[in-house]
Amino acid sequence: MNKKLVDYTAGYLFILPYVIGALVFFLLPALMSFYYLFTRYKVISPPQFVGLDNFRQMLQDTIFWEAFKNTFYFVALYVPGQVILPLIFAVLLYNSISLIKGKFATALRAVYYFPAIPSWFIIGTVWLWLLNSDAGIINQLLPAIGLSKIPFLQTDSPSLIPSLAAVAVWKGLGYGMFIYYIGLRNISETLYEVAKIDGASWWHKLKTITVPLLSPTIFLILIMAISDGFKSFDQHYTMVFNRSANNKTHLMVYLYEKAFRYLDMGYASLIAWVVFVCLILITLVVLKLQKRWVHYEH
Repeated sequence: MNKKLVDYTAGYLFILPYVIGALVFFLLPALMSFYYLFTRYKVISPPQFVGLDNFRQMLQDTIFWEAFKNTFYFVALYVPGQVILPLIFAVLLYNSISLIKGKFATALRAVYYFPAIPSWFIIGTVWLWLLNSDAGIINQLLPAIGLSKIPFLQTDSPSLIPSLAAVAVWKGLGYGMFIYYIGLRNISETLYEVAKIDGASWWHKLKTITVPLLSPTIFLILIMAISDGFKSFDQHYTMVFNRSANNKTHLMVYLYEKAFRYLDMGYASLIAWVVFVCLILITLVVLKLQKRWVHYEH
């Protein structure tokens, strides 16, 4: 048998499980949900085609638009924090290599990464206790420094979405930091040595060496943060919806309520496609703009 044909066959056999998985668990459900958004489907009875009725319902749905606004508000707060803060911590960790070595350095990196390991059920429960309006540690400390208590997670509180975004950034800090850290390790030390000889300050080295050469990694973190922000569900369910039935903090929570509490799969499918289209459009804009600031080594 032709060796080239054997190689091609082996290659296709290796990717066959992924292709089957993509068809069964992504493409087929996506096509089904696209059909359902034009139907009234209550699960217990066959879907009934209703045309654009779900779209008309969405235009008049005040809860949907409140959740839509809060989703973009959450993403607008979460994405910059998830891109910038891990970069700052990665630079600090990288620059401290000469001071911190051995097991202590390993332990320090483990401490930074630890919040990324537990599930949102554990992390959310801990932060519910920390941010409690009455008995939370943070609100117990605020009066001690002359500040009034803040209703961090109360329904319709202006601090609700910023608090959720801050906790999300804290949980993802270690993961993003280590991706940046790996990127920093791939930058040649020679560039920093030359810049040091030329008398460049740390800020000048950060601006002209670190950030440009790290821009592909920054771009990766940016895309991941945008995706995570729009797909965020576990946190909002654990910290808000599960204790107060507040379905307005994120579109994914409202989708869950429509799909699994009211069994309105047609309307839930429409919400899912709205989230998907918003995510794709923003990602395409970011991909278009990357040519202006992302520098790939050749």
